[in-house]
Amino acid sequence: MPVMEQLKQNQARELVLRRIRTGHYRPGQRLPSERELAQDLELSHITIRRGLQDLVEAGLIVRRPRIGTFVQETRSMELAKRVAIVLPNWIGNAGYDHPFFPVLLRGIMSGLDQRDCAVSLISYQAEQFWHDAGEAMLARGMGGALVWTVNDIPAEQMEKLAQSGIKVVLLDGAGLWPRLRFSTVAIDLTTPMREAMQRLVELGHRRIAWLSYVETRYRKYEEQLVGEFAERYELENPPRIIYRLPPDPADFTGYDELLSGPDRPTAIIMQDELIAHEVFRSCHRMGVSVPGDVSLVAIADSAPRSHLVPLSAPDTSGLWANAARRAAQHLRFLMESDDNKQIDVSLHASIQWKASTDRPLTQLANRQGSI
Repeated sequence: MPVMEQLKQNQARELVLRRIRTGHYRPGQRLPSERELAQDLELSHITIRRGLQDLVEAGLIVRRPRIGTFVQETRSMELAKRVAIVLPNWIGNAGYDHPFFPVLLRGIMSGLDQRDCAVSLISYQAEQFWHDAGEAMLARGMGGALVWTVNDIPAEQMEKLAQSGIKVVLLDGAGLWPRLRFSTVAIDLTTPMREAMQRLVELGHRRIAWLSYVETRYRKYEEQLVGEFAERYELENPPRIIYRLPPDPADFTGYDELLSGPDRPTAIIMQDELIAHEVFRSCHRMGVSVPGDVSLVAIADSAPRSHLVPLSAPDTSGLWANAARRAAQHLRFLMESDDNKQIDVSLHASIQWKASTDRPLTQLANRQGSI
């Protein structure tokens, strides 16, 4: 079946199913005719027929020849709202082994009514988003989805999702597809980026390294921010401040080199806890002390109790649990009503300064010598 026909069929099924769930059509009640439903829902007659056939096959309605179509007496789980948690494969495939996943799942499940939701986990590769996730959601009859997006999903694949009839709330997708008008809930990490640079230069650091990913939606902001501070505070070797890491930071081979020699940075800003883990390991191997030899700051940290030294970073675990809860609550609202109210929520992160950050060692020595 062509994709557009499948999308419309899914939309028809979900519209009728929502009315059954909410009691608009009660068990045993006769449904309006296909023609009446087509006019009411502004869909074609054939689309309504196909959507109703999905509900017949699911055992939710029954056709009685020459009499009509009736809502079946059903168990609650047969009417459960089918919700997909859609994650990029670097999170979804790792499951609980990824430090971010339990935080996200805990927030989502606190925002859903678990008594009437059937939740599935779907992972995807960015360039194959529609094949991996979109088609899977249609095939499983998903009524709603919480989608963690990345900036390299092709726009045409997101357009298919917007046309699918599936209620969608994006996590961390703010500003990526403005035309499609998805609801979004995200964490603003630009504030802690600026806070990190400002605090480090105020402490006296001038040899700063910034470790981030090749693919990040913050790339332009990072480069502008580093350029601004490099010029204002005369940071050392500006072209070598930013290091672009592969998606798996463990594949980067330059940690030991970065931390060796007399010109090593006195402070390192890291994108997240995965990079932080690798930097802490390298510090241990190289005999580099934190924060005596190098101060460390993370822009995001979902595993705050796992570092060798308490790491200066925002409370992203709490922030993302809250963001995921709010996203799930709004998705539930969309699935339970005909109101398509769009929300764009941005929660602001701020760094909590901890023991991993201090003045450069030379300044500490000078300060202690003057006491």
